[in-house]
Amino acid sequence: MIACPVCYSEISEKAIKCYHCKSFVKPRVNEGQFWGTLLMVTGILVGVFSYIWFLSITNYIWLQIMIAGVILAYLGFLVYGFGTFYSWFSLKPIDDDGIEEEGKKYCLYCGSTIDVRAIKCPMCLGYMRQERGKILATFAVVSGILIMTTAYIVGLAKSSYPESYMQVGFLVIVAGILIFALLALRNRYSGDH
Repeated sequence: MIACPVCYSEISEKAIKCYHCKSFVKPRVNEGQFWGTLLMVTGILVGVFSYIWFLSITNYIWLQIMIAGVILAYLGFLVYGFGTFYSWFSLKPIDDDGIEEEGKKYCLYCGSTIDVRAIKCPMCLGYMRQERGKILATFAVVSGILIMTTAYIVGLAKSSYPESYMQVGFLVIVAGILIFALLALRNRYSGDH
């Protein structure tokens, strides 16, 4: 147990949100999400700067660096996804005897043991399902952007089927936007406020 830096109540070491004062005490990302984001941003920056150089000096070395940037962004995306899924499924509540508690799960925010069916934590009032939906929608949109970026690079390299990549990327982005819209509608019209 540690003390909340805002209200000084005792909370779990794993908590990112205090269930007493409802303040976030840590960033809402885990190690995998942090490093995944770092790799994605680095890959995007490498891709953007190499693209700028490619436009000014049409040299295919810059095209290769741009492809490396996209691969780095994909790798970061996978690391982010692994970190996210790890945080969803890795922590199972265990009782004092070391036996997994049936029908229980940890809150992703405050670390409290709650019913496995709970959508909202009764301690910190954090929504589990909406957060998963938002992350899924973000995955879809970022995947679509990466696929469309790949299509553009494939087009620059005069390689095969850039139109197919563009169409798939566009459809994945639309799917992500639809997930966001459905979440917004559910939040607006559900009685869980």
